[in-house]
Amino acid sequence: MFNWLMPVRTVLDEAEKPVRLFFRDDDAGWVNDRLYLLLDEFAYAGMPIDVAVIPRAINHHLVDELLLRWQQGRHLIGLHQHGYGHLNHESAGRRCEFGGSRSKTQQKVDISKGQVMLRAAFGNALEPHFTPPWNRCTAKTVECLEELDFHLLSKDVTAAQLESSKLKQVPVHIDWSKILKTSPTPLVTLGEAIAAHIGCNAVTGIMLHHANMDAESLKPLAELLAVLVGHSNTQGIRLRDTLGYGTECKQSEKLPML
Repeated sequence: MFNWLMPVRTVLDEAEKPVRLFFRDDDAGWVNDRLYLLLDEFAYAGMPIDVAVIPRAINHHLVDELLLRWQQGRHLIGLHQHGYGHLNHESAGRRCEFGGSRSKTQQKVDISKGQVMLRAAFGNALEPHFTPPWNRCTAKTVECLEELDFHLLSKDVTAAQLESSKLKQVPVHIDWSKILKTSPTPLVTLGEAIAAHIGCNAVTGIMLHHANMDAESLKPLAELLAVLVGHSNTQGIRLRDTLGYGTECKQSEKLPML
């Protein structure tokens, strides 16, 4: 048993019903050799993962590799759209591809072009979900997604809440790479954050960025996956499976600072 994961194990042991969680990896199309290593870890563990694909970053090798993995285990991998080109269009403030400086028309053109590209590449393997680069977007983005028949939007739980009567919004709660980069005790902080969220959320989302994860830094992830799949109180799900579930704990509740 890995000491940093003791809080996670404790929550799983004490949970009155199965703990549901999903993993979302962003930026498919960049540093794809590391993406494949990450997917190997999930395939080995038998844990599902959703992959957010940048339309303008795809190539034939990436498409073939992801389709092969999807065909081999459709219940274990989901593919969806990650913006269009993952480009920052803001001249000031936080980076954003679909931010306040862009009109609805500009946003819709990019989202639509990306949707067409990914549908042509992945066919039925592509799911009608959208993750905005840098995990934030605007109300105009939501309108575009509704009009383009997307069903689900996934961004960071700390991002501004956006109203929608058609679009299911499923946030991620844990930024794996950010914690490892910024915490003086990264694994301890990571274990505590995961335990806190799975203890109070109906569904907990964990965000990964494979580009930041070499073979050595995949080891803690492998340790977490081993604990999760080895416990009868864990239910690893896909983004599409979150429809119908919500987030029970409030941002105001005391959770570890990320």
